[in-house]
Amino acid sequence: MAYLVKQTPRKSPHKKILKRVPITFDEFYEMVDDGVKADLLDGQIIRDLPAAPKHGREAGWVSTMINCYADAHDLGETFVAPATVRLSQYQGPEPDVFFIRKDRLSIVNEKFVEGPPDLCVEVISKSSRQRDRGRKFVLYADHGVREYWLIDSLRDTLEFYENIEGEWREIKPDEQGRLHSKVLPGFWLKPAWLAAKPLPSVLKILREILGEKFDAIGK
Repeated sequence: MAYLVKQTPRKSPHKKILKRVPITFDEFYEMVDDGVKADLLDGQIIRDLPAAPKHGREAGWVSTMINCYADAHDLGETFVAPATVRLSQYQGPEPDVFFIRKDRLSIVNEKFVEGPPDLCVEVISKSSRQRDRGRKFVLYADHGVREYWLIDSLRDTLEFYENIEGEWREIKPDEQGRLHSKVLPGFWLKPAWLAAKPLPSVLKILREILGEKFDAIGK
């Protein structure tokens, strides 16, 4: 974690104390190098450990499906880390994957995203578990993220949550074991796929989800 440290003079002009102060979003943006994944949470910079191959594989797998599905239906844009989201002066998370609806893309500028995405996806690792299920869980709900997906790469589980008046409600699977997204109408995933080795083919899944629209991808 990182803070700014300022010197505060005491009564004696020869003595100074060091005071930790929260880092603002603007300071965070200038301090973190391009390409480095880090979160600003409550004025603290939290840098992630290097991601394991499985983490990157699962993030790429889900982001590709979201992107292709959204493109086929002209729904919006998909973003992957490191891409910074400014939620407030002291809150600047970098979700592993996030999606923004077409009618809200004005919040995306050349440097960062100014406001909550419609959907955030976090791939949980050993170092991020407490953060993804704790501080970010609350932060995303409080700031209006509509939907939150948690992929647990250590336990091979998948959870969907929808935001109901600032509180997360878990989306339960249907009779066929499918989790249906509210933000991406018609899109669904099966948690059982996370336990498959290797992960199921993105193309096969998209063909199943999209049906006839699958053949229109890329045209």
